This record gives sequence, structure tokens and C-alpha cells, in this order.
Amino acid sequence: MGFVYLHRIVVTLCVLLLAGVMSVAAQAQVQADGEDAILILDASGSMWGQIEGTAKIEIAKTVLDGLLDDLPASSRLGLMAYGHNKKGDCSDIEMLSPVGANRDDIKAAVKGISPKGKTPISTSVKMAAEKLKYTENKATVILISDGIETCNFDPCALGKQLEKDGVDFTAHVIGFDIVDQKTEEQLQCLASSTGGRYLSAANAGELSLALGTAIIKQVDVGPASLRLKATVLEGGPEIQSGLKWQVIQSGGGDIVFEGDDKGSVTQSVPSGVYDIFVTRSSDGLKGAAKLVKIPPGAEQAVTIALNPEFPASVTPYREQVSVGTDFSVQWEGPNRKSDFITITQPDAPARGYTSYAYTNNGNPLKLTAPTTVGDYEVRYVLANPHKVLARTPMKVVEFDTSISAKDTAEAGEHINVEWVGPNTKGDYITVTKSDAKPRAYLAYIYTQKNTSPQKLVMPVESGEYELRYVFVGPAKNARSDSHKVIAMQPIIIIEAAITLDGPAQADTGAILQIPWTGPGRKRDFITVTALDASPRSYTNYSYGHQGSPAEIRMPVTPGDYELRYVQQGVHETDKVAARRPIKIVQSVATIAGPRTAKVGSEISVEWSGPAPAAGDFITITAPDAAERSYKDYAYTKNGSPAKIEMPVEPGTYELRFVQNNKKVIARQMIVVEDISVSLDAPESGKVGATISVGFMGPVAKGDWITVVPKDARAKKYNDYFYPRNGSPGALDLPKQAGDYEIRYVLDGERVVARIPISVTE
Repeated sequence: MGFVYLHRIVVTLCVLLLAGVMSVAAQAQVQADGEDAILILDASGSMWGQIEGTAKIEIAKTVLDGLLDDLPASSRLGLMAYGHNKKGDCSDIEMLSPVGANRDDIKAAVKGISPKGKTPISTSVKMAAEKLKYTENKATVILISDGIETCNFDPCALGKQLEKDGVDFTAHVIGFDIVDQKTEEQLQCLASSTGGRYLSAANAGELSLALGTAIIKQVDVGPASLRLKATVLEGGPEIQSGLKWQVIQSGGGDIVFEGDDKGSVTQSVPSGVYDIFVTRSSDGLKGAAKLVKIPPGAEQAVTIALNPEFPASVTPYREQVSVGTDFSVQWEGPNRKSDFITITQPDAPARGYTSYAYTNNGNPLKLTAPTTVGDYEVRYVLANPHKVLARTPMKVVEFDTSISAKDTAEAGEHINVEWVGPNTKGDYITVTKSDAKPRAYLAYIYTQKNTSPQKLVMPVESGEYELRYVFVGPAKNARSDSHKVIAMQPIIIIEAAITLDGPAQADTGAILQIPWTGPGRKRDFITVTALDASPRSYTNYSYGHQGSPAEIRMPVTPGDYELRYVQQGVHETDKVAARRPIKIVQSVATIAGPRTAKVGSEISVEWSGPAPAAGDFITITAPDAAERSYKDYAYTKNGSPAKIEMPVEPGTYELRFVQNNKKVIARQMIVVEDISVSLDAPESGKVGATISVGFMGPVAKGDWITVVPKDARAKKYNDYFYPRNGSPGALDLPKQAGDYEIRYVLDGERVVARIPISVTE
């Protein structure tokens, strides 16, 4: 019905339920200090039912979480549930938390409840009463239930028996989303026969009703100011006169104010909790606000909206309509916020709907007929509270629908499918197993977005299937009126003729040309993978539409593998349509370079091995480094020898031939030796002056000489020159006096020589 409306309904129900539970728990506390109570939560399977898209059990859990936070610390509460462990078992009743349990433990117990079974109301209430020793002590049980007793007992008779046998036994009952009159009467009887209250948490229109909070004890701790006004409808004009007001302490207490022939009223009242009633003299229209909490010294305003009857009508342009087709409706009515026009079953509750449109979207409005033939009615529904203001009968008849394609197709084939149908939003053409549910689908096409005919991808597994036209329905959350198959055609899927060729053996990392025959469709691919790999698994691959032969690179780890032609399924498991075993053996490679080299120098490394391929390279790294590790490197595609620059730190390293960025297939140890470098420069100089710096030692491309503070990191520099340009070089001294040092930095990373210099003014 729209997110805002749905949110308001769910929040309203949560507030109603919380108010009901808290007010009942408050009564249990007020009746006698130290009195214990047990809360019984219905966890039968029906609690998975939804209220405007939210499961009732989730609403109840949220409410109970808030209840436990808000109850006074002195309140002693226990938790019992039924129907949460087994299906069809009337003995499935469990005391989840004893009376007086820690609130966090009760919260955890509530959170773990998952509805499954039956509704043993009578047995659970009797068990709770016995836990409270109701024949010896005052005892209060609070029951939250959304359905009727299903275990062949009479809750009404039980209530009378408990009232007779108990010292002072009371059962308060909250009927949660009860729509059946017989169920409500049964729960009401259980409550009333014990002197308790029956509270409805499903009637969103009774938001202002006092759900038991009338029994909260009044506390007079000082006066407050109360301003009362009434409006015609929520947010409408204020009624200026002719109102009779009455302010009563909640729970049947004293009348603290009465006023006749008034409009708005400002009145001083004691602080407390009040029920406020108003009646319009001209037509007897009534309104109320309950549980109005007025703190000491507060200036509180209360506005009550009076809701008169409204003339309304709905006039469809046709007396009958085909399933799933759109039709227009002319309407008259109050056009309040969230009022809507809908088509639904004649016996549906006021808030029932299939297709709908808000009245504020214009006149006439367009609706979509349900997918099931039958007698319906078009309604004008007042949104708050839900009330049918006008209704007109409407007959829904069959629509002429069809779907057609060839009777047999290859696995994975793209075939033409033609259809005739309502083409409403969400409708689709699909292919699926003959015995699949109406909501099942593999590949699909939306009918509204595409004109007939269209290409549809067939399943990759052979067998008997159906082409279907699926009507989604105007109410996607109404299971009885959505996802209906309104046309179908059987189709047989046969295996596609596919072959795959290739050698029985290949070297690691080799690039092979793999011939194949088959449909070569866009989603098909050729790959090499482990024998036991899943159908969707792959290493290197080539798509079928790229043609034969497929260029595939072999794995870099020796072992037994298989070449595969894989047909990718749409919403189904991929299928290996052809396979061929292949043994991968280690490719032979060599690497040869000097056994020693100087830090930062460049060396030549000879190598031999498999044909150069992407990701193959020669590098130098630590002997214990991971196989993917590298420092300087050269791709094998650039030929042999490879030019490799040595690290700047001396030590033992390893030259490596790495295949496909993954595996070392040849290696050689190399010792990288340190170098000796000397610097020659004046001991001091003036700020900003240019000095001459001489040096001796090997020179590499990335080396530099610079002047920096003594504590500067190795990569820090101010003015600098490259040694490769010859000795001596010129340096500009810093413009701030101080102690510095001249450095020779190897490859921009390591300081291999340094001398101090004093910079003066």
C-alpha cells in the first residue's frame, strides 16, 4: 500500500501492543506490591503471518524488547511460549524465563523464538497459573495470541475454573491481528471470566483507546495546564463551539473537568494520566484521547480529530473485465490522505486489497483485475481508520492468452517465443521444469518491456520443460492473487552436439590451441581445470562465441586436469557438455647469472624455458620470499639475457624464473656485496652558497648526492645532483644555518656514504 502507509500501520500496531502489554503489566504491579506475573507469547505457525509486509512475530519481538526496557526494576516478570519447538504438538509449551529473571535473559529468550506449531491456549494459561501458585497467591497471566485454541480445550471454561479455584487470579488477553469474531469472543471470555481485560492490538483505528492503561495508578504531584481542541478530520479546521468536554483520570478515576458548549479549552488539572472525551452537540459525533500523560507543571495540548461519515461512490467503466487487464474507475469521496480505490473479494476486510490506486492520484483511476476469475467488488476505502465508504460489484472473466514456440530445442539454444497476454507490469515469459511451482523460473523475458516474439535461452540440461506466461498480479505480496501461469506449452530439450580435441599432455604454462565443435553461444566457454572441479570452475578460458580453436593457457602446477566445454545455465547449474583429460608436466627452464654482484648494479641474466607468455618474468628477491614476490624484473617476452638491477642492501638473494605470475620454475642463488663510496667536500659553508662535492665509487643510474639534516630519512633530499654526471658536482647549501650532512644515496633508498657540514650565516 506504499511505504509511508505501511510504516504507519506497523508502528501503530507496535505502539498498541506495547501499550497493552505495559498497561496490563502495570496493573499487575499496582494491584499488590511484589505480585508476580507471567507473559505467555503465542509462537504458533500463524505468527509468521504478515501485517502489511512485516511478520507478526517480528512486531511482537520488537514490542517485548521495548517493554522490558520500560518496566520498573521492581516488576517481576516470567516468560512462557507455546508452539515454538514442534509442529502439531499440543504439549509444546515451555517456560523460557522464570519469574524474576534478568531482563537481558528474557530478551535473549524472546529473540530466539521461531514459530512452528499449534495454539494450546488453555493448557499454557493453566500451566502459568500453577507456576504462580494461583490457589495460594494473587496471580496474573498476560497472554498475547493471534488465533483460536487449536488443542480441543475451551479457554472460556478454563478462565471460569481458574477464577473459582484461585485466590485472586487474573488473565489479561491481547488479541493480536484478530479478524475472526469467534476467535475474539473466545479470548474475550477468557479475560472477562477472570476479571481481566481483553485488548485488541489489530484495530489501528482505535489507536486512541486505552489498552488497559486506565488502571495505571494516578499520582498527584502538582498541577499542570491542559489545552484541548477538536478538529474536523485529522489536520482539518478547528471546531470553535458546540463541544462537550470531559477529562477523567485513567482507569475509571475521578472526573477532573467537564465543559459544555465549548470550542477550545485551557484548564488547570493535577498531573497524571487521563482519558479525554469530546462530543459535538450538533450531530453527536464523538472522539477520545486516552493515556494522556501530563507531567507536573506541563503545558500540554491535546487535539482530537472527529471523523464524520462521508458520501462516496465508485463507478467502474465496465461491469466485467478480463483477468490481469487494466480498467478505469470514476469515484466520489472525501479524498483524504491515503484513501484508495481497490478491487478485492466481497468478503475481504476493509483493509484488504489487490490492485489499488490512491485517490489523490486523480479521477478516474486505473486498476488491474486479479488473476483469478470470480465475483469481486470495487471499493472506495477510507484510510484512517480503514472503512469501506462505497462498493460496486465487478465480475472478472478469463483472458485469451497463448504462448507458442517450437516443440524441441537444443540445450542452451536461443529460440523465438511468441505470446498473447495482458502484458501487465511484472508479467514474464519463462522456461522451467514441467512440475515447477508457478513462481519458478530459469531464463525469462518481461512482457511489458518487450514485444512478441523474443529470444529465450533454453536450459542446459536435457529433459521435459514448459514455456510459460506468468501473470505476476497487481498485489505482489498477496500470494493468493499473484504469480499465476495463464498460458503454457511443453518443450523437449535435447543434448547439444559438442566435441572437444586436444593433446594428452602439455607443459605447465603452455598456450594450446584447442579445436572444438558445438553451438558456440555467447555464454558457453572452453577451459582447463581440475578433474573434480565444479562445473562453474575455470582457470584460463575462452568464450564459445570467440570461435574454434580456443586459445587456452595450461596451469602452472603439474597434475591431471581436463579440458572442458561448459554451457552456462541461466538460474541453473552450469553443465560440462564435453571434456577431455590432459596431463600437465613440469616445463623445463634454466636461469644463469653471476654468483656475486654489487648493490645497485645491473646484471645480465641468461635464461631458457617455455615460450614467453603473459605473466612470465625474471626477477631477484629474497630466498624465502613468496613465489609471487619480486623486486626488479624483466618479462621473458623481451628476450634473453634479462637486465636486472640488484637490491641496495647487501645479502644473499635468489634469481628466479616466474611463470604466469604464480610459480617459480627455475632459480639461482646470488650474493649481493656492498660497495665503498667516499665523499670530499668543505667542512662548512655559508647559507645558500654553492659548494663543490667530489666522490669516488661505483655509480648507478638512480644514485644521487644531496645535503640534508643529520636526522633526515634516507629518501629525504634538498638540492642534489646525479653522480652519473661526473665528479665533482655542485650543491646549493640550505638557506637556514645549522648542522647538516652530505650524503651519497644509492638508488634513492640507502645512504652508503656521508660527511658532516656546518652551514653558517
